[in-house]
Amino acid sequence: MKSIMIVLTLLSLSLFSEERTTYVYSKSVEGRESKTTWIVEEKDEIWLIEGESEEGKTLVVASPTQINTQSYSYHAKKSSDYYSIQREGATLVATRSENGSRMERFFSLGRDFWVQEFDFSFKPFILSGNSDFKFSIVDPEKLNLHKMIATKRGIDRTEVNGKYHAALRVKVTLRGFKSMFWHADLWYDQESGDLLKYEADKGPNTPTSIITLFSKQFSK
Repeated sequence: MKSIMIVLTLLSLSLFSEERTTYVYSKSVEGRESKTTWIVEEKDEIWLIEGESEEGKTLVVASPTQINTQSYSYHAKKSSDYYSIQREGATLVATRSENGSRMERFFSLGRDFWVQEFDFSFKPFILSGNSDFKFSIVDPEKLNLHKMIATKRGIDRTEVNGKYHAALRVKVTLRGFKSMFWHADLWYDQESGDLLKYEADKGPNTPTSIITLFSKQFSK
């Protein structure tokens, strides 16, 4: 764990500049299309990752290495529903409010990494020489903590918005025997570490979501 952390820290410090980067991702679920705009920038030695779609707004605060989530929140636009997850040392405090009902849960991380989104926080891992990466994630709907592992599966030719890319394929699963119950396939740009494509469902008998990179822009 210590050696992995050192490698990822050095990579992230050298790979992310102080530029403000805007990403637009397209999402397709059974023919229904939507877009989310993400703005990623470094401020006061932390990473701010802000997302906005028609449904709501998301704010992710990540550590200076960008590999460890510090806080995550989502607020719906058409209701007062929200959920938030805060890191307090080795403990996660997860809160969800839906239809006026509030729930709160506490989770012990131990020495595990916490990564709440795959779009940006995987970048140091993608550009490192490590073959796998273990982390924890919180299911925001049920407020359950899941132990996960991301494994590099080699270079794969994949199509994104009419263009083909030789992308690094990554498979994300639950750890241990639970890996048979759910997985996600992700494709990343080999040079930039950007997520190009994500494909997964939410569990048995649920539709597959396909997320692809639509555009990327830099600004100061």
